[in-house]
Amino acid sequence: MTKPQEKFMTFVAAVALAAFGGGILAAARYTLWVDGAPRPADMPGIISYFVLAVNGTLAANLGAVLGISITPRGWQGPTDTVGRLQWFAAAWYVAMLVLAAIFWGVTGFTEDQTMVVSLLPEMTKNGIGIFIAILAAVLGVQTAIARMKAFADQSPGAPAGSGDPAAKH
Repeated sequence: MTKPQEKFMTFVAAVALAAFGGGILAAARYTLWVDGAPRPADMPGIISYFVLAVNGTLAANLGAVLGISITPRGWQGPTDTVGRLQWFAAAWYVAMLVLAAIFWGVTGFTEDQTMVVSLLPEMTKNGIGIFIAILAAVLGVQTAIARMKAFADQSPGAPAGSGDPAAKH
């Protein structure tokens, strides 16, 4: 990728990430800080739509960055500008999910739409699902790797302790 492309992509991504965070802050504002009383109905729908749309993209990015897939391939750190941006976006996303949960928690975790912008409970529930998926991936990957190593060690013709499932062939 050329430097102008990287700069443009970085700029657009930074604006989108900032707007995503701004949308969560707007939801908190309409829930907690507008003239002393919650006014979630005043939250502009376009902001909620934008945050939810970006949420899907950031969730997919988080999964890709963490290497969550059917096969255990391990985790890799960023190696270039795009990789660093992906890791930053993943970290920003997790931070915004935690922030949404905090703001929703301040309301006592109510789902009363006259008291809280529905975006806050939705983002918090997405965050819970993502944290559970990460836990499952970590446990699943570690279990799969351990099983593959044990299987390889017990296979005829495999060098003892090789842990390489391909070594049996």
